This record gives sequence, C-alpha cells and structure tokens, in this order.
Amino acid sequence: MSNPTKVFSEFVSDIQFSDLSSELIDIAKIPILDGFANMMAGSTQEVSGLVSQYVQSLGGNNQSTVIGHNYQTSTLLAAFINGVSGHCLDYEIQGHPATHGTSSCLPSALALGENRGISGKQLILSYILGWEIQARMRLSTEGVTNGAYHPPGLFGPLGAGVASSKALSFDSEQTELCLGIAASRTGGLTANTGTMVKSTHPANAARMGVESALLVESGFTSTKNIFETENGYSDAIFDGKVNWDIFLKDLGVRFSLIDPGFDIKRFPAQINMQRPIEAALNLRNNNFDPSKVVKIHIETSNPGHSGPIPRSGLDGKFSAWYCATVAILDGVINIESFSDKRRFSTDVENLLPNVTYTNNGKTTRTTAVVTATLEDGSEISGSCLDFQGSTENPMSKEQRKEKFCYCATRIMSGHKAEELWEDLNNLENVDNISKIIALSNSN
Repeated sequence: MSNPTKVFSEFVSDIQFSDLSSELIDIAKIPILDGFANMMAGSTQEVSGLVSQYVQSLGGNNQSTVIGHNYQTSTLLAAFINGVSGHCLDYEIQGHPATHGTSSCLPSALALGENRGISGKQLILSYILGWEIQARMRLSTEGVTNGAYHPPGLFGPLGAGVASSKALSFDSEQTELCLGIAASRTGGLTANTGTMVKSTHPANAARMGVESALLVESGFTSTKNIFETENGYSDAIFDGKVNWDIFLKDLGVRFSLIDPGFDIKRFPAQINMQRPIEAALNLRNNNFDPSKVVKIHIETSNPGHSGPIPRSGLDGKFSAWYCATVAILDGVINIESFSDKRRFSTDVENLLPNVTYTNNGKTTRTTAVVTATLEDGSEISGSCLDFQGSTENPMSKEQRKEKFCYCATRIMSGHKAEELWEDLNNLENVDNISKIIALSNSN
C-alpha cells in the first residue's frame, strides 16, 4: 500500500460531522462521558496532585482548564495533567485490541478545543478520529508489537495528534506533518505498570499531540510519509511489519468505536481484572462470613502484571490475587479498594499469601472462577464469563450514569453531576465546549 500516512491524513481532513451516522455519534458520547468521569475522579488521586504541583511550578499561561484542580495553564500542560487524571484510576474504557484511547486523545482535543472555542460537534469528531487511528494501528500491528512497550505510549501520540489536528481543522498536509512530529514522540515502558509513571504514558501522548499540532500551526515541518518511510514509524517500532491493508480497510465505512467496539470498566482496575472481580463478587452472593475465608483459588486466563503480592494499592489494580481478596472481604470494589490503607490492612495481609492461581485458557474471553475455602473446609465458588460492561454484556444507560455520578461527585455535588451528565449527553448541540469544561470544574 503506497503512502498510508497520506491516505489517512486526507481522510481525517475531509471527514465532517455531517458525515457521521447518528449511531456513531451516540456511541462516541459514551466514552467521552466516561472520559470526563475518569478525569474528575482521577483528579483527586495522589498522582494527579503531584503532577498538579509540578504543572503549577512551571507557570504556564492561562489557556486551558485543569479539570478538578480549579485553575488554568497552557494547552500543553492542561492536556498532560488531564491525561494523568483520566488514566490514573485505570477506570477508562478499553478497546479491542487493548489500548487506552480516551486518555490520549480526549484531553488533547479538550485543551485545544477550549482554547479555540470549538463546538461539541467538533469535539466528538476529533475524539472519534483520534480513537480511530489508535485502534487501526493497534490492530494492524497485533502480533508484531514488542510487549515491553505500553500501547498508549506507542499509539497514543498518533491519536492525540489526529484529535488535535481535527480540533484545529487542519488540511491534509498539516495533518500529515502533525503525524510526522507525533510519531517521533512515541514510547512508554510496560515495566512501569503498577506505578505512577503508567498514567503519564497516555498523558504524555496527549501533550505531544497538542505540541505537534501547535508546532505545525506555527510553520514547523516534518517527514510527511512518516508511517511507511525508511527508518520511520513502522521500521523503527515494528520492524517494518505493519499490515497496511488492515490499517486502511473500510476506512470511513467501519468505525472502531462500533466495530469491534469497547469494554466499559465497572471496576477501577486493569481490564483483565474485571472477570475475576465479578466472579469474586458473585461468590459473595452466598450466605457466609468473609472473615472465615482461609484460602482463595483463582482460575482465569490473565492474572495481571503485578503478581500475588502487589507493592501498593495502585499496584493491586494489576493483581488478580489482590482484586479477588478485597472483593471477597468487602463485597465491593471501588476507588478506595486500591488505596495503600486497604492494601496493607490486617485482613488483606493475612489472607493474600493464601491465594493461589491457575491459568485456565489462552484466550482473553475465558470464564473466570474464584473459589473460597472456609475454616470448616467447605468451598464456595463464583464465576464470570462476560463481565458487566463488556461488548458481550453492555452496561445500560442507567448503569453508565451511576458510574459517571460516582466519579463526578468526588469533586462536585450530586445536582451538578446530574446537570453535567445531561449536558454531555447533549454534546452535539453545545456551541462552545468551554461551557461544558467550566461545569466539569464546578462544585
């Protein structure tokens, strides 16, 4: 395939909101609302507070809003910290194959869009296209991606660059130049999973997307055919093995937000934890005393990155051992489940060494089974195949609203959360997204 960079750039430049189906618009608003929820709740976390202190020390111009922190900074830094807040809970939607599209492209489109006063329609379109390039590039490199790279670091700058390009209404040449810059800003190491650094991978992508677009706007240049050129993106990261036919197949006809779709997380933990958590909570439907549990056994296809003894509450988001333990002890998994206070509490510390795991399948979609052994030797089990929120078992609008309000009310009243929910569901009729952003920062 000759010059896929140009083909995709022309597609991004040419497509307009009027070209979108009502189905795609309605579906796109689901992850946009989820993204706002994550940014609001994530802004209350320690990592967001630390980044906020760092951002304020740099003294950026008052151009764009830092959600949840009640101040403005440069578009670049606003995209960065909102990306951190959007990802740090590991609560955002997940595509197929997995990458964190929202926390890369939504903060970039928001920061630039607020600064330039774009409409809700333009924001939706920018988000859809940012998600699209990440999803397509992820799919076209499946099997040739080095697992040491964290996907948001590899694909996020492209998504943020595209979202930023569309927010600024770039032509195809400007879009291609923006991708040329953004592709040189890729990276992010999987080894940092379970630490604060992980949230900076999509956040840095958001920042780099904004920077790439602003540089192009100022007259900056780059290699145009960056994806396929010698020593370009494909050669450097994928040994030249990107499948361009997959990347461009049905471009403008099939949109990745619809096909293959995405999973919504019911619990603020790694996507592979959703099944064992729900299995453990199903186990809790039995009548028993959780304090009498002496052993837990987990059967699932992926137990997470962090292993049986996570280093912190944050690290626990990536440990099936920890997630199942807290789910059984508490009967609930929420944001507080992954605090250091809960991680190092006495009951967790006593039970965690007695949790075992068996791999029960090579595919992602495998039934998770969690079995608890009580003091009297009796056993209780719970299972989950299609977790609530997965593409096979979607959340209802009311369930999505419950998650949104749970997150939003960490920084605002229930009344304001309801108002913001309604306005975001009506996003295509908002003439200037600054109004929405102002509401998301109120209490």
